[in-house]
Amino acid sequence: MKVAVLGSGAMGCLFGAAFHRAGADVTLVDVNAEHVGTINAKGLELDLRSGVENLPIRAALPAEVSEPVDLMLVFTKTFHTQGALEGIAAAIGENTHLLSLQNGLGNDKRLAGFVSDDRVMVGASMLPSDLVGPGRVRSHGEGYSKLYPAFGGDPAFAEQVAGLLSAGGLETVLDLNIHEVIWSKVIFNATMNPLCALTRRTPGFLGANPESRATIKSAVAEGIEAAHANGVMVDGQPIYDLTETSMTDHADHEPSMLQDLHAGRRTEVDAINGAIVTAAKEAGVAAPVLETLWHLVKLEEAKLKQG
Repeated sequence: MKVAVLGSGAMGCLFGAAFHRAGADVTLVDVNAEHVGTINAKGLELDLRSGVENLPIRAALPAEVSEPVDLMLVFTKTFHTQGALEGIAAAIGENTHLLSLQNGLGNDKRLAGFVSDDRVMVGASMLPSDLVGPGRVRSHGEGYSKLYPAFGGDPAFAEQVAGLLSAGGLETVLDLNIHEVIWSKVIFNATMNPLCALTRRTPGFLGANPESRATIKSAVAEGIEAAHANGVMVDGQPIYDLTETSMTDHADHEPSMLQDLHAGRRTEVDAINGAIVTAAKEAGVAAPVLETLWHLVKLEEAKLKQG
C-alpha cells in the first residue's frame, strides 16, 4: 500500500512508522522543512518504552509529492485541512482513500469534498506522542486506535488499513460505532486539553489537585449530555476512566493544546470545545464548564496575537 501521512508531527510520525514496519510504501509529508530534512538525512528517531529505533522513511514537503497514493492519512490541524489537501491534490487520485485521525468533530465533512463518500474514513487514537525535535518523536504510553468508513459502506479497505497498523505495532480495530468513539475522544480532549493548557501543566498535576478533578468530572458530564442530546449514545464511564489513565500512566505527557500554547501557535479548541458547545446549544442543552474552558483558551490565543 502506498501511504502519505499529511501532517507528520508527533502522531503522524508514529503512524507512519507503523505503516513502514508493516511493509507499506510511506511518505511523511510536512511543511516543516527542517523536520523533513532531518528525517531524510538521519531517519526518523522514535523513543518508545521498548527502546529507541531509527527508521529510514522518506519525508517530503507537500509540493514534492506528485503521484497518487492509495491512502492519505490526514493529521493536520483541523483549521488547516482544506488548504493542506488542496496543496497536495496531485497525490489524490481516483482510487485514493482519505483517513482522518484528527482531533475534533466534523472531520468527515471536511474530507468529503476531496473524494467520494465511500473513500472517506474517520477514526480516533488514544496514543500519547510528543515531537521532541526535528525528526525525533517520543511515545511512552499504551493506547489503541479505532476507525471505520465515515459514511458507512464496504469496510474492506478500512480492514486492510487496520491490519497494517496492527502489524506495525499500533493496535487498531474497526468499530461500526465510530462516531461514538470520536465523540468520546472529543469529550476527553475538551476536558483535559484546556486544563493542561491553561495551567501550563501535564495531566499528573491535574490528578494531584481536587479543584481540577472536580472540573474534570463536570466537564465530562456536560460532554456526555451534549452527545446524548445529539443522538450519539456514548458510554460515559470509559471517558472518566480515560481521564484517570491520563493522570497516571500519561502523567508527564504534554497534550497538543499545551504544546501549541508553549510554541505560540493557535490551538484546536474551536473544533474541540467549540464544536461540543455549539452542538449542545443546537440540541437545547447547556455546557457552561466546557464553554468557559473554550473562552479561556481563546483568551490565551488572543494574548499570543498581542505578542
